[in-house]
Amino acid sequence: MRRTVATALLLSLCACSSAPVFTLKVDPADATVYVNGEMFAKGGSRPLVFDFSKVDRICVQATHRDYEPHFEMFDRERIDQFVARNLDVTITLKARN
Repeated sequence: MRRTVATALLLSLCACSSAPVFTLKVDPADATVYVNGEMFAKGGSRPLVFDFSKVDRICVQATHRDYEPHFEMFDRERIDQFVARNLDVTITLKARN
């Protein structure tokens, strides 16, 4: 129920904003995702708003106990390239040795 409410709230915020919205795909699907240091979601694909109105860069971190953590930094120029190519954001974690 909380996930449904949170998703609905996120989508309503996206409708009011001109910020780009992408589907963030993380493999493995049950990895935990942090955006700018705050927990964003856990599991599966999810919509993510890249809003640069208050920040210059957005840091996305994906973690899972069986995989190495992964960090990605996104700036406005990089996101504009995703928009131009109509791409989603995909993060694949590497298994720990």
